[in-house]
Amino acid sequence: MYKEELTEEGIVKQSKDGIAEIIISDSNHCEECSAKIYCKPGNEKFRTLLAKDPFNSEAGDKVIVKINGSRILKASIQLYGITLLILLIGIVVGMNLFNSNKELYSTILGITLSGIYLTIISLTSKKTDYTSYPEIFQVKKPSGSF
Repeated sequence: MYKEELTEEGIVKQSKDGIAEIIISDSNHCEECSAKIYCKPGNEKFRTLLAKDPFNSEAGDKVIVKINGSRILKASIQLYGITLLILLIGIVVGMNLFNSNKELYSTILGITLSGIYLTIISLTSKKTDYTSYPEIFQVKKPSGSF
């Protein structure tokens, strides 16, 4: 997975400031895709994806997007692995910290610490320079364009 490179074809919904919102048709392989943490569910037939747009594509352009496996692995570890680790650390610390109702209070501590971590990640990820986003590497203009 680390050296893997996934590609997907879609249509640009809008593009602004070097970031494009791309509509990708939903298929059966979406559930098994390791890059689904980048896609946002739309309706039953489509998903949307934000990607770096070095070509300044326009709405309606067909594009091919690629993402490296190392980026997927990094995002997965950040989202799932560290969250689980914080949860477990909170539980262990809570078991040693509290005297009565250890299980209840340590579980609440672990969940609270995990929630704080995910909130911080959510707030800071909106201020990133988009380095972890997938990238458009090919644009196919619709027929009739120059």
